[in-house]
Amino acid sequence: MLTLTQGHLRQLEICPRRYQYSYLEHVPVPTDPAMLERQWWGTQFHLVMQQRELGLPIDDFLREDAALDAAVNGLLAAAPELFVPQPDVFRQSEHRRTLAFNGYILTAIYDLLVLGPACGQIIDWKTYQRPPEQAQLAQEWQTRLYLYLLVETSHLRPEQVSMTYWFVAPPQAEANAEPPSRITLTYSDDQHRRTGADLQRLTDHLTTLLAPAEDLPKIDAALGYCAQCPFAVRCQRWSERFGAAYATLPAIADIAEVPL
Repeated sequence: MLTLTQGHLRQLEICPRRYQYSYLEHVPVPTDPAMLERQWWGTQFHLVMQQRELGLPIDDFLREDAALDAAVNGLLAAAPELFVPQPDVFRQSEHRRTLAFNGYILTAIYDLLVLGPACGQIIDWKTYQRPPEQAQLAQEWQTRLYLYLLVETSHLRPEQVSMTYWFVAPPQAEANAEPPSRITLTYSDDQHRRTGADLQRLTDHLTTLLAPAEDLPKIDAALGYCAQCPFAVRCQRWSERFGAAYATLPAIADIAEVPL
């Protein structure tokens, strides 16, 4: 069975062809070096928080990176209650949950999961300083899938679980970094039912698309997603991404040969 994460669901909902290239064919795309650096720093932050949760030393990491040291200690100062050990509470960093659903395996990895007898809290670390609007964050597939999976794989009811995003400063913002901030999202029976229905719809749709064993359909270019898609040229949507100058290319036969 295919595994579906929040990233798979997001790409599938935006454009089935983009999902195909990204997750079924694993087509490589060029990556901005600045983005790679930010991703590396975010990975380091998550690693430090995981090691701290496991009781492993983190001083060497912090000594080597002043921005990392500021981010970690800023978070510890902003939310000391989050890191106080509590009896009868299950805590685990990088906690994985899976659920067989409509012929697929839904999967989530929680940065930190805190479970008590009557409540559950999902914690997610975001290494950028400008959080989206709370309403937008509530509609993201990460929020929806993570909360759905926790309810479906535990004894807890929807109103007993929540998800908190913590936003910490990336290294390039260190000079004028703001303190870490958080957004906490609660859950309800209605949200749980809607997410279940949307998961059923998306997985049914994917099963239908995969049946003919041919390329999955492209999104309508008028929706505007192609302008930011790394596969725009592969899909012959180069004009949407690069402008009208790239709308047409000469035929191969019309291109003059260059002697070597």
